[in-house]
Amino acid sequence: MRSLIRYIDEVPTPAVRVPSYNIAFLPHYRDMTEADFVALAESKPLRKEFLLSMGRTGFPAEEMNKALERLRRAILRMSETLRASGGPWLMGPDLTLADIAMMPVLVRMDDLGLGTMWERLREVARWLAAFRARPSYSKTFYFGSLLTESIRT
Repeated sequence: MRSLIRYIDEVPTPAVRVPSYNIAFLPHYRDMTEADFVALAESKPLRKEFLLSMGRTGFPAEEMNKALERLRRAILRMSETLRASGGPWLMGPDLTLADIAMMPVLVRMDDLGLGTMWERLREVARWLAAFRARPSYSKTFYFGSLLTESIRT
């Protein structure tokens, strides 16, 4: 489980930032003046460096493609892990921290329209459906909490 969590923290979690920025944030940032964009970045100390490095042009296509490939590989690994464990969770019959670490990545990907990456991987789709069926899911992902919902308002 520790190695799986480490993988999730180092591969899909940072990779999902690239399409998050280019798909969800960039259209909004492109319309801002440079001064407004810099002020926004300055107001976010944890994201300031990241925002300023991407600017109002976003990640180049090559970096976007690399991030999408890392996400694709992570979904394949997830599928293999679910099949090997017998599911319904990554480590088998019990929900673990590995599942909790991976869940926001898939939720974000689905929110960005990238859910097609697992449409043929039934075990991944079942895993996400099982997560969404949990009472804690609706408490965590209430209307307005998803990225695409929050940036539209």
